[in-house]
Amino acid sequence: MAVKRLSLGCLAFMLFFFNVNQLNAQGRLEDRISLDQVNDKSIGEILELSSKDRGFFFSYNSNLVPEDSLVNLPSYSGPIRGMLLKLLGSKYEFIETPGYIVIRYAPNKLYLDDSNETELGKNWLITGRVKDLSSDELIAFASVYDQRLLTSAVTDKNGYFELRVKNPDQSLMLTISKENYRDTTFMLLPTFDLSAKKKKGIFEYYGTSSENVEETFLGRMFIGFRQRMQGINLGGFFAEMPYQVSLVPGLSSHGMLNSQIINHVSLNVWGGYTAGVDGVELAGLFNINKKDVSFVQAAGLFNLVGGNQKGIQLSGLSNKVFGTATGFQATGLSNMTHEFEGFQVAGLFNQATDVKGIQIGGLFNWSSGDTGVQIAGLFNHAKNAKGMQLAGLFNVADSSSFPIGLVNLIKFGEKSFSFGIDELDVGSITMRTGGQHSYGLVGLGYHLRGSQRVSIDGGLGIHLIRTGGFALDSELAGRVSLGDINTTYNLATLRLIPAVNLHKHWRVFVAPSINYLFSEDAEETDIPGWGLGKPDYSDGVLGGYVGLSAGIQFVFI
Repeated sequence: MAVKRLSLGCLAFMLFFFNVNQLNAQGRLEDRISLDQVNDKSIGEILELSSKDRGFFFSYNSNLVPEDSLVNLPSYSGPIRGMLLKLLGSKYEFIETPGYIVIRYAPNKLYLDDSNETELGKNWLITGRVKDLSSDELIAFASVYDQRLLTSAVTDKNGYFELRVKNPDQSLMLTISKENYRDTTFMLLPTFDLSAKKKKGIFEYYGTSSENVEETFLGRMFIGFRQRMQGINLGGFFAEMPYQVSLVPGLSSHGMLNSQIINHVSLNVWGGYTAGVDGVELAGLFNINKKDVSFVQAAGLFNLVGGNQKGIQLSGLSNKVFGTATGFQATGLSNMTHEFEGFQVAGLFNQATDVKGIQIGGLFNWSSGDTGVQIAGLFNHAKNAKGMQLAGLFNVADSSSFPIGLVNLIKFGEKSFSFGIDELDVGSITMRTGGQHSYGLVGLGYHLRGSQRVSIDGGLGIHLIRTGGFALDSELAGRVSLGDINTTYNLATLRLIPAVNLHKHWRVFVAPSINYLFSEDAEETDIPGWGLGKPDYSDGVLGGYVGLSAGIQFVFI
């Protein structure tokens, strides 16, 4: 004979409380462990010792578990649960999940009051108030959810909640979660099933940590307060589902639980807030993910990922990944991540700690560790550049083999100042800065004859030979004279610079060169030296010649 559903008005719920960890039969928490007496060891060391070679890890928030505190623990033999109680006390709860024992700071307890159930056609509306078991205080912003059906609610400021359940045909295992409170689970009996056995849910625990994207500027702007509280209450427990569709965060096919669900396909009309993606995620404006994103993610404005990203990530303005990123990132303004491997392209800048691959930025690339190839319109920064650094102005690094820029501030690279004179009777001071193989140069010249007085030089060079007493460089440089625009000239020079070391820091050089000179004032400008072909006087003067410069160079590292 079928047992009919009880009305909550008169014993609507057969309600009982128990901790989630008590629902499991003999598990890791009941495994026996033997520890010798421990003196002046940190809690973190004891936990690590207790889990060693046992096939699981302890997971906890180091801000709530005093892992650095030194304790004395007498010799112990018994279940792991008992050891944890002796070590941490009764203010913590211990939840067993595959591969982990989760330690939560939960000094308080909850209970459900004023519960009621109303039948609405084939659906049910469950209501109630959540209170503190000790003080009877109403608990605001607690999460109430069924992890099998992925339906949830958050209590209001008066502790009240409403939870709608579609077509319930089996017992509901509703759990109340709140930060600093023990999880409390109660059962709603079905029409035919009186079993109190807990059915396995689809929530799993992910022990890897991720940044709290809710506390970022963009997170606070686009994620509602109730969703942020939901994420705090449920912590590291997440579910996997095939797909979800969102209009904006909070208005989605998974409702308020969207922040705890990892989807294979995620479609966000304007924007979405999910636990993560293992497949494809597309958004008209933005994607916000608490944990990892894999394979393809694209948004009109920005992507914000609290964990790691792997695959292709595209956005109109910015991509920000708090963990590591692997694959291809492209955006209109900026890519920011921790470690990166692959290919980054940004209209303004790329930022990462370590880079294995290529960074291309419209303005600059910034790496605080090792990097591969960096190409930027203005400047590149890295600690150890293992590939080429190409910048319109300057490169900065501790070490760099191939910096290509006018100024290269390489800590362990060669730097020098030279004082010389060339075939145009221009005395100049030139600064050369670079790395192991290449360098840049900028110089200022003073004309000893003619109407022009000042010119500036810029160019790139290569170190060809370095021995104890001899050095050989090759340079491609340009010169622009400053003054009346009708009498200025431009000079392109390819020179070979053999130099003899007089001292550790001093060299002398005599450098032959091939030059091409252009000036709009043919009367004021002569082609000096050994000419290369006949000059062209059709529009000013244009001609090539072989020149020679000489000087002294001061070298320092």
